[in-house]
Amino acid sequence: TYYIYFPAYPGTNWVVTAKNPAGPWSEPIDLKVKGIDPGHIVGIDGKRYLYFNDGKVAELNADGLSLKEEPKKVYEGWQYPKDWTVECMCAESPKLHFYNGWYYLTTAQGGTAGPATSHMVVQARSKSPLGPWENSPHNPIVHTYSSTENWWSKGHGTIVQKPDNGWAVGYHAYEKNNLPHGRQVLME
Repeated sequence: TYYIYFPAYPGTNWVVTAKNPAGPWSEPIDLKVKGIDPGHIVGIDGKRYLYFNDGKVAELNADGLSLKEEPKKVYEGWQYPKDWTVECMCAESPKLHFYNGWYYLTTAQGGTAGPATSHMVVQARSKSPLGPWENSPHNPIVHTYSSTENWWSKGHGTIVQKPDNGWAVGYHAYEKNNLPHGRQVLME
């Protein structure tokens, strides 16, 4: 079964399922939980978890169609240097994957459309899908360091393994001085 978790009106999160990614998709089911950017993972023990912004997670029932518990905070985020110009801590966009015995949590921090240097992609890892999370010594994975760069507010990254077993990160940013034209998808 394929699952898509998404936030929508009236400010809660929803899920749809399908036996084939081409559909047909089920009617949306309201999970009745606030938060943005839900990120789903199934642990090696078969339990399902749904992450939200602000480092919160809730275990889902076995069918993935309802929460087993209220979300709880399990990740504080990565503390960027205090002299960086950002919009806010704003931990959001949790993406999770399991690789080589570790759970990896990739999140966005810094704000999505504030100063050119605000947004970033950070990563942490844990032996459990519930943490404790250990921040990468290489954080931020992606970041705009200066307003002189061509791409501003780089963030909301997703780490993917390529067919050659290398790694890539897809993320969004906007072209210098062109936020009204919208965010564009980039890959490194």
